[in-house]
Amino acid sequence: MSQNFRKFITRVGQQSEFKPLKNQLLNYLKKESENKYKNYPRLLELMQNYWPQYKERSRISHLLIEHHEEIFSFYLNSFFHFRKRGLSFSEPEAPTPVDFKLVFKYHYNDKEIEVIEDVIGQLNIQTSTESILKRIFIFTISSFGFMVEQIFGRPFAFQFFDISANSLPNNEWEVVAIISGREQ
Repeated sequence: MSQNFRKFITRVGQQSEFKPLKNQLLNYLKKESENKYKNYPRLLELMQNYWPQYKERSRISHLLIEHHEEIFSFYLNSFFHFRKRGLSFSEPEAPTPVDFKLVFKYHYNDKEIEVIEDVIGQLNIQTSTESILKRIFIFTISSFGFMVEQIFGRPFAFQFFDISANSLPNNEWEVVAIISGREQ
């Protein structure tokens, strides 16, 4: 677990208290990604370089499917400090040119759990660790929708279809989220 992850969780907790109401958490995570002055333009450029291959017939879902691992690993690891070895992706689907579905998994290690529980305690937030783990992960993924909009040129959003958290030995957790994205 990096110091950057600790700082990220502390900022998110202090600014949003991990609250999903009125998009408080989502809006803060969007702002957080925009503040990545080096990585933000690099990811936009990466996606813009791929876009001409998919622009005909507006196949944004195919771009995301074919490059999901590279794009989402970069976003989640470089912008929000989720560990690369803790992330995995499976079952990519693109049922239409503008619909996208992917199973995202993140294995929170014991040190990351400790940081999150410390922030929950410091801010006196009355909720379960499991709930916060799920929120942080799904809303971080959802915050990527506005970057897709910039490439695609139309409103695009990610919604979670299903989410679960599994307690593992040694105070570790795995969060599994089935997330779909589509043109709005």
